[in-house]
Amino acid sequence: MKATMNWMLAAILICGLSVTGVSSCTTDNDDNINKEYWDYLAWLYDISNVAYLDSGYVSYYDLLWDIINDHSGQESYDDQLYYEWALDYLDSLANLYQVAYSRADGYKDESGLTLLGLKYVTITYKTTGADGSEKELSELIAYPVGADGKTPTEKLKNLIIGCHATITSNERRPTNFSNLSFGTDVNMLTLIGSNETSLVVIPDYEGYGVTSKDPHPYCNRDVTAQQVIDGARAAVVWYEKNVDKLKADWKSVAVGYSQGGAVAAGVLNYYNAKKVTGLNLIGAVCGDGPYDPMATLNQYLKEDRLYMPVAAALMIKGMIDTNKQLKALGCTYKDFVTDKFYETGIFNWVQNKSFTVNEVQTKLLEYSAKHGGGLGFTMMTLYNDQFKAYIPENIKEGDDNWDLTPSKGKNYCTADQCFKPGFIEYFKNGKVTGDIPEVKLKALEQALKENSLTYGSWKPSGAYPHAYYFFHSTRDEVVPFCNYESVRNAWGTKLIMGNPFQSKFTDLHVETGAYFYVVIASDRTHDILAQKWAPGEKQIN
Repeated sequence: MKATMNWMLAAILICGLSVTGVSSCTTDNDDNINKEYWDYLAWLYDISNVAYLDSGYVSYYDLLWDIINDHSGQESYDDQLYYEWALDYLDSLANLYQVAYSRADGYKDESGLTLLGLKYVTITYKTTGADGSEKELSELIAYPVGADGKTPTEKLKNLIIGCHATITSNERRPTNFSNLSFGTDVNMLTLIGSNETSLVVIPDYEGYGVTSKDPHPYCNRDVTAQQVIDGARAAVVWYEKNVDKLKADWKSVAVGYSQGGAVAAGVLNYYNAKKVTGLNLIGAVCGDGPYDPMATLNQYLKEDRLYMPVAAALMIKGMIDTNKQLKALGCTYKDFVTDKFYETGIFNWVQNKSFTVNEVQTKLLEYSAKHGGGLGFTMMTLYNDQFKAYIPENIKEGDDNWDLTPSKGKNYCTADQCFKPGFIEYFKNGKVTGDIPEVKLKALEQALKENSLTYGSWKPSGAYPHAYYFFHSTRDEVVPFCNYESVRNAWGTKLIMGNPFQSKFTDLHVETGAYFYVVIASDRTHDILAQKWAPGEKQIN
């Protein structure tokens, strides 16, 4: 981790970052925009369709103290990881700027540290919606600036295309940047851009931001990939129109974890398979992504455990809301899921986007505590280190032995709590039973298969510009390791770079995400941009 830290600080020294304001600087040197931009603008959209929404400034000092305060005194591995990393970062910055400080007094002399930060802008752009119509989406653009608070101290070298993880609350969208805690993937992605002296763009997926009332096309590979690519183009156009030109030899890399990992991989796949131009995209850095929805479902059924039941709701909802064949068949959520799962209200929670992933898990636990057992939806949770049904007859007043911590492997539901018997029988054993028409089961199966990363004839070359990097915990309880195995088995380790991850400290999805962003993502992004990527597989312990 110290190597990563030192490299990050070196990048900051090169940038000479300091911010004193948030005003915009416009440099309309249209004659200097290269011909390739005009070529793709001609068919994409006119520059007037890129609409400015908001801008602001964020101090790294404030962000670091945010994470220190959020994670201090916590026992989990990811909390400790973020906490120590932020303290080390502050120590290094304080030494760098010769600021009098101590951890005990909370860095009371902060004057030298507040000079570090970045500018962010939110815009809207035109793209194609999941329903095929023209759609306006929103996105975050972030970049390091110089002492005038307006422009970078040097031309930005590259573009980082950030792909955010699964969210179920619109408040967690990237364009709500000023209200997000430092430990989110969105903030970590902006730091990767600062470290690389690069422009960062992180689009809100359809269904969030300015489209928050629309369904979110969860796990819809090509739809989301096209939208993110259009957003990346719009970001470059906006930046070069209003701030400065990128360096002439700039390149781009897509980066993400969890759903963001699958999206980042899908972006590189779509860009090459569809022969898209205009972004100089050369690689993707992907952590624990659901690259194969069908394999994920099969693993849930095999283990008979869903540690994050909202993933099942998102998957079913995403397919039914956006797949043409399922829509043509008139499929509904209740065709595939149990009444008791539907009656928890989870599909309404997902559509309304008012609760975070952890809050959804907590609401499911609360529902189980009131209605679980018999015909009611039931969650299992840790009780004195053993899993036990969290239902009314098992809960005693004043008993604090239940571990209700959400999203960290402490609670789950069995497959039959979510899926109908006919659904389980078909996807587990290939048999059609029960009241679900075979045509609907086959249509859902095909929809899941089509949204696998490796579906179709295109394969990477094992060389630039197809630099795929995959990092995946071997014991991820939410996005199982079979997702990485699916890619590895289809493409082989001669075409991708892979790091299976197994640690004595953590193997869970959320904690592995912390490790990915604190230790892995920045270095792998740097390697790809520096032409140091090479295919092969090596396990990280």
